[in-house]
Amino acid sequence: MLIGLSEVLAVFDGSFTFPSGQQYPEDVNYTFMRVFNASFGAGCLCVDNALCTISRFILLDAMLLFFTAMSALSFSGLYKHRSQPFTRVWWGWLFATGVVLGLVASSKWVGFFSVGLVGLYTVWELYDIFGQSRTRIRSYALHWSARIVALVVVLLAIYMLCFRIYFGLLYKSGPGDAPMDSLFQAGLQGTGLANQSMDIAYGSVITLKSAVPGVGLLHSHADIYPDGSKQQQVTGYTHADQNNNWVVETMHSQARGNTLETLEFERNGDIVRLVHAGTNRNLHSHAVAAILNFLFFAPFTFGFDYPVEELANRKWLLSWNV
Repeated sequence: MLIGLSEVLAVFDGSFTFPSGQQYPEDVNYTFMRVFNASFGAGCLCVDNALCTISRFILLDAMLLFFTAMSALSFSGLYKHRSQPFTRVWWGWLFATGVVLGLVASSKWVGFFSVGLVGLYTVWELYDIFGQSRTRIRSYALHWSARIVALVVVLLAIYMLCFRIYFGLLYKSGPGDAPMDSLFQAGLQGTGLANQSMDIAYGSVITLKSAVPGVGLLHSHADIYPDGSKQQQVTGYTHADQNNNWVVETMHSQARGNTLETLEFERNGDIVRLVHAGTNRNLHSHAVAAILNFLFFAPFTFGFDYPVEELANRKWLLSWNV
């Protein structure tokens, strides 16, 4: 979002995608965007001037390094005043640490290493306070409460606030929403999912998304497997693409009931064919080990010239919980 802010301030419309080796158009104020990022690197000069090197580029690393350095600084201030608990300066460093940890965790997940460092120290410090003979129960409970509020509640509030702002700004559908859940995509402005029927008729063009996060959509293209079945590849793809489209068809021996007046909808328990829309080849599988994991069979696509013994391997059973 900070990089997006630099684009807004630079009056960048997003039409240029920064392809490698191409000259920047005159209307792209990349100098301002680089200076914006470099300002975060300049804030790290007191830590290490070598950090300015990576800050020249329009990347997230400048913000990550800056907030990491700030978390180390605030953590050091908290440690310095550990013998003065509940004073104004101690409260200031404690809440500053929580705020910066929320920012570093929101920059990249690798920022949680800073959270882990402070967390381990906090556990040790609370254990040390517990072992001191002068510690009273009320004072010890206050130590716990102060750290929970400043280092946990504040951190989570900033982390969730960043997501709230993020989803508030990105409310339109685009090429980056393909990995998201279909119900989430349906709520975006301009998405095609909102206008689609919940029922699927034979002849419909569909996409199939894996229930496993990160696998993406069922995808195929004209390339063949270099080994194994040596047929057309079928993979998972996390971006919107025409090669994710599949046509639901009946078996070759069955006549489709769709006409201009009627539509034949799929039913639970139907056996169908899935035809890749781009290459007109049928989704197929048999006892050939997958390329990357030998525990699973490899999916691929076949044309219409099936060997007789392979015909059953292109039948797919529709089954869903009502």
